[in-house]
Amino acid sequence: MSQHIARLRDDVRSDTPPAGADRLAFMGRLQTILTHWPSADRLARSMGVSPSAFRKWLKGEAEPSRERLVALARAAGVGVAWLAEGEGPAPVFEAVAGSRRRPRPEAPVPLDPDQFVLLPKHPEAAAAGAEPPPAPAIAGFFALRHDWVRSVCRTAPDDLLLEIAAGDSMLPRIRDGDTLLVDTTERSVRTFGVYVLEIDGQRLVKRVQRKHDGSLVLISDNPAYLPDPVGKSEAATVTVIGRVVWAGGPI
Repeated sequence: MSQHIARLRDDVRSDTPPAGADRLAFMGRLQTILTHWPSADRLARSMGVSPSAFRKWLKGEAEPSRERLVALARAAGVGVAWLAEGEGPAPVFEAVAGSRRRPRPEAPVPLDPDQFVLLPKHPEAAAAGAEPPPAPAIAGFFALRHDWVRSVCRTAPDDLLLEIAAGDSMLPRIRDGDTLLVDTTERSVRTFGVYVLEIDGQRLVKRVQRKHDGSLVLISDNPAYLPDPVGKSEAATVTVIGRVVWAGGPI
């Protein structure tokens, strides 16, 4: 009976801050997992907890109950022992169909999630040219302040995705190697603008016009490239990753 009571206490202990080095180590493992997800909110929803509860774990203000720890490990695809105590080898994250989780380098020092959003560079780039680009061998991270994202990109930080452009079809506005910030709430072409699309397994960045019959026209800013019409039936198979809300790179 005493063991049963202890388990119940452990399951409801969701607002007790963990202590010292253990707290910082656990926060670091959470950040490592989070870099394989498009947002903290989406990871929280995948394991059935509120985003606000998950953010308390990220900030070290609370720790998950045993039941929620198991749910988090299952959703993230990691071992419970590694997640709880850092025991055993670090997990190897594999690409999962339909998700944005991909192998990443070791996560940097945890940042305050209430002030910064951590955006990983994707191993693949969004092609802005005729041929799909080779995947870079290593990915990095961008940390952006929430207030900057909201004022400049006019979207919630957790809805932002980072892509790297490749090719010259979107010159002069978007250059080869430019960083693109993408609003992932724009999952359909509702207005004329620049979008990141996935067509037949290839990512493209193009200016997109939707016509009244449901077909699309993919337009390159570089006049050397002709507009590419996409028929209505084919347009239905196009995946809209999001709308590009900011682009920039080295001068």
